[in-house]
Amino acid sequence: MTYVIRSVESEQELVRSFDVLGAQFPRPLTHQDRRFTDLARRFPQDRSMMLIAEDEEQVVGGALAFRAGEGGPSCDVTLRIIALLPEHRGKGLGRQLVECIEQEAARLGVRGIGLGADEAVGFYQHLGYRGKGGMYKALPLSSTHSDAHTRRRALEELRERREARLQQQ
Repeated sequence: MTYVIRSVESEQELVRSFDVLGAQFPRPLTHQDRRFTDLARRFPQDRSMMLIAEDEEQVVGGALAFRAGEGGPSCDVTLRIIALLPEHRGKGLGRQLVECIEQEAARLGVRGIGLGADEAVGFYQHLGYRGKGGMYKALPLSSTHSDAHTRRRALEELRERREARLQQQ
């Protein structure tokens, strides 16, 4: 199966995508949920971190994130929602979506990514997220990677993981 991962193109598509993703939770969410508000408000600036995954032009999953605060280089990213339709789980697509968000966030120069993971904690821990209740991952260009060598090595590791994943497909 070949998935296409791309940025959400419009606010209308953001509403539809959030509804598809939100329906995958034990207590379904819709765009009328308060968690949608931050995404919609930040859509113009952070569209590049609002991703959907398609299979034959049908939305099968996605990861929607935005920069907190004013969106400058010292801010963090909030991964608001990530979900996949059941038949598309277990194929590496969730990991691929998170890695795309991480790469875009690193490109934007943010410190790290935070999420409030109540479910799938093991999934996030496997990807390097840490914490209890709210989980967090510092990105390669953040202050926790203070010297050039450490930043360069962290970026190389991200690229190596991406290349290995692409070779497996």
